[in-house]
Amino acid sequence: MDIKEIFARNTSFITVLILALIILLPIGYSVITYGFTANEQNDKPFLEMPDPKYKKCVRETEYMRYHHWELLRGIREEVVRYGKREDIDLNKCRECHTSRERFCNKCHDATSLKPDCFHCHYYP
Repeated sequence: MDIKEIFARNTSFITVLILALIILLPIGYSVITYGFTANEQNDKPFLEMPDPKYKKCVRETEYMRYHHWELLRGIREEVVRYGKREDIDLNKCRECHTSRERFCNKCHDATSLKPDCFHCHYYP
């Protein structure tokens, strides 16, 4: 029995096998790689604490961790759209969070986020 006869007899089986591999290989790969990286993805990046003289942020830590972008977007709307600059000063944020590299970028890199804030605005 040569290979041509094997393929001729088992064409439907081989077709199903190839389709199953095409479908299952990416799924299997995802399951395996997720298993190896799940712990890494759940770890929160270590952020340097600001100077101890700064006791409190404008909001609680959990809020700022997950919703700071909403706060910053609201500030942007107030300044850009409505011209309200008197009450808003991001330099107060920079007093504690002095380094974008050691603070902002650590979390954004760990979560694969690419904020576009710093294309226009300088933050050391």
